[in-house]
Amino acid sequence: MIIDQSKIDEAIATIIGYGGHNILNCIQCGACSAVCPGVRAGFPLLCRTLIRHLQSGELEEIIEDASSWGCQACNRCTEVCPRDVRPQEVVFAFRRYQANQLAFSTSSVTSQMNLFETGHAVYTDPRELRTRVGLPAQTPTSAFDDQAKQEIQTLINNSPMGELGLF
Repeated sequence: MIIDQSKIDEAIATIIGYGGHNILNCIQCGACSAVCPGVRAGFPLLCRTLIRHLQSGELEEIIEDASSWGCQACNRCTEVCPRDVRPQEVVFAFRRYQANQLAFSTSSVTSQMNLFETGHAVYTDPRELRTRVGLPAQTPTSAFDDQAKQEIQTLINNSPMGELGLF
């Protein structure tokens, strides 16, 4: 197999440009994958495996894979990384690349729409359960605060996400 250094350089520069600044620190030790709930759930391209593909210059080959949208942002990978790679930032940088190339997972569109409409990426109406356990029905969050929702919508509309025309 012939190594195309220009593809590798392009992939690394792209991910660094989107915020995965420490991708070159990765030595493929697997500590991140060992603690990743997404890897345990079966997403094939998270943590070490995603970084390996990116370090090999396979940016276009993996763009359609939805695994990056399975990252729960728990940050466990970053906590255990011995090389300060910050794998979560690499995953999110890859997501940004995918979003800018309109390579969205259908599940990510739903969470983005929820974020825009309620201020929460994952949202279920909590009022019935809260009332049942003796708490006030409405939580002090953007879901019930119109001004907070407007501020979130303004931020999204004026970000690269807004430029995609999903909202």
